[in-house]
Amino acid sequence: MPFWIEQEHRDNDQHRAIGITDAEAMGLVTAFRLFGSWRLDLDSGHLFGTQDFSDLFGLEHTNGPMNMAAASAQIHPEDLNFMMATFERASVDKRTYHSIFRVGAEGETYRFMRSVGTFRDKPGTSGEVIGITYEFFPRRSGTAFVSDGERWPLGSPGPATTD
Repeated sequence: MPFWIEQEHRDNDQHRAIGITDAEAMGLVTAFRLFGSWRLDLDSGHLFGTQDFSDLFGLEHTNGPMNMAAASAQIHPEDLNFMMATFERASVDKRTYHSIFRVGAEGETYRFMRSVGTFRDKPGTSGEVIGITYEFFPRRSGTAFVSDGERWPLGSPGPATTD
């Protein structure tokens, strides 16, 4: 499965032009799915991730560096070399990238993940690669999802209310 490196990075702050804050935009992006943020320190090789990132990989969460061997073991063997090459290229070329890869524990069906990352300069060091990772979900036609977990068919009045 090939990786992808963007040749240009496009900053997207359009939400600010219509009065949506960065925090509100992030809240909306993360409202209905696991959306893991992570940071890879290039000097130490340590990977740090959020609770959602740990959950996506089926790993116990830690506030310190993650177990890189355990995280790597969850990536499909055919995709792991591409992921490592992507990190290397992003850090050497100081680029933004996105990559699609498969994750799954032994005996599981592999799930597709998308990771978007970029090199970040860190004065006095080799820098770091930071990013986000989320799972692709099958499209569920005709279903609306609301924040409290309720579902109802699109076009219906929604859940019954009692006044």
